[in-house]
Amino acid sequence: MNKKQFLHSLRDVYTRLGKGKHGIGIFAVREIPKGVDPMKRCDPYGSAIEVSEAELEAADAPEEAKRMIRDFCALQKGVYHVPDYGIDAVDKSYYMNHSDTPNMTTKDGGESFVALRNIKAGEELTANYDLYTEASHFTRK
Repeated sequence: MNKKQFLHSLRDVYTRLGKGKHGIGIFAVREIPKGVDPMKRCDPYGSAIEVSEAELEAADAPEEAKRMIRDFCALQKGVYHVPDYGIDAVDKSYYMNHSDTPNMTTKDGGESFVALRNIKAGEELTANYDLYTEASHFTRK
């Protein structure tokens, strides 16, 4: 992306990270119309690498790095879906908190998200983790 493209891309900014009642979350900085993917520029070309739970445990890596995978990556049938650009460059969607009554949904297993309804500026974006990751992957309080 060059400077002109970057400046143009600012028109598509809908969200920012912020502190919510459940820790860090994603918040709308302006209204997000129903059906819009407010994080479409997070990684438009990336894909996921499949890493089994056993492979993660056997990896020669710091425990905190492994914990980041467990905390941020979807776990489906014993396999974590890790971004191919690495865990140090997670996109904002990794900070989306869970809700049983979400305002965002995914149709592709958590790769992208769209608004279920119009979302007002200042509102936290949430998703139902049960739709794309194993329930044991997170803790409800």
